Amino acid sequence: MPAVSVALARPGSRRLVRVITVFAAVLTFAALLLVAGPASAHDQLLSSDPKDGATLDEHPASISLTFSSAPLDTGIEVALAGPDGVTAQGQDIQVDDKVVTAQLADDLPAGRYDVAWHVVSSDGHPIDGEFSYTVEAAAEPTASPSSEATQEAEPTEDATPAAEAEPTEPSELAGAGNGAGTSGLAVTGGIVAAVLVVLGLVVIMRRKILENDRLRGSDEHDPEDPATEKRNDNPDGKPRV
Repeated sequence: MPAVSVALARPGSRRLVRVITVFAAVLTFAALLLVAGPASAHDQLLSSDPKDGATLDEHPASISLTFSSAPLDTGIEVALAGPDGVTAQGQDIQVDDKVVTAQLADDLPAGRYDVAWHVVSSDGHPIDGEFSYTVEAAAEPTASPSSEATQEAEPTEDATPAAEAEPTEPSELAGAGNGAGTSGLAVTGGIVAAVLVVLGLVVIMRRKILENDRLRGSDEHDPEDPATEKRNDNPDGKPRV
């Protein structure tokens, strides 16, 4: 029978497999961090005063925005769009830790106002959003009949008082993913591809090692292999002198 050439597995190959396996685990963990990182990088608007959807009896003197982290004191804008094309800008904007406050003019008419805000997040990325509120017009007093001029006119009540609208959650921040989403997906895709390649190499190397071990074992225990048969120096069975 022809001699079988067997490539024996070396201890160094097993160590190399372990190193590659650990490296693949590290790459997978890094990919998870890159995916979860951009989602929590930017600040978020936690609340506003007035609240989104609120109905007020009089116009507020200021608007306050509370964020998850203190924004940078630069590039802050607060703009209002009101009834009949009325527009206004927040004035004397102040940043106190996580709260941004903008003063408003005191001669704004009643009606619905849409507020658009723009700040720079603590990580340096610009973020913006919108919310709205409504200011009700003051009720005009009704004229008393001339026949009851001497009697004090009783105040009238609104037949259908406007119920305060329930506040809604702050709108999703626009611009939070500008540029970050595309680059993050590209990096993540590259890392995932690298992990798959490394895992494929690990599987191939493990198969080769197992095959070598199997061949080595069969070579050592094959009774039909002439190389493993013991040489008979006394074929005739005669006692030696």
